Amino acid sequence: MARTGYRLAFISRGLLSCFTTHLEGISNFCAFYSFTGILFTAYAGSMIKYQPLFIKGINMSNQELTKESAFGAMGMFIFLFSSSVLYLCFHKHHDEEHAIMAQGYMRPQMQAGGQRMSDYQVELPHSVASASHQNSDDSDEFEHILT
Repeated sequence: MARTGYRLAFISRGLLSCFTTHLEGISNFCAFYSFTGILFTAYAGSMIKYQPLFIKGINMSNQELTKESAFGAMGMFIFLFSSSVLYLCFHKHHDEEHAIMAQGYMRPQMQAGGQRMSDYQVELPHSVASASHQNSDDSDEFEHILT
């Protein structure tokens, strides 16, 4: 019994990882599918509302119910479309950022004192030549920055 539970957990973990790695493609498909559904249900709802005589099986007793069903389905398609588009907009550069971070860029490095240093901060080593320039009379205004 426990072995079956482990197998089910392994299968579900594999399916979940497959699903999450392909979310962008799934979201593209859902956006396309739901946009098509929005167009179709809008057409069907408007036909039911304005010209119910052209649709077989629609009479005055069930016209209001079928119209509400068509526009309700259109609302669900609108929700699916908007959530797919929002996912695509918010995770547009997620893969590029993940690839950059996996290569080691954008990781904070440690300074000598134990503080974190970003990629844009540079620690300049103290040079021997800067000590000899301190004794000269013609000091530069930026010398304290370079030392």
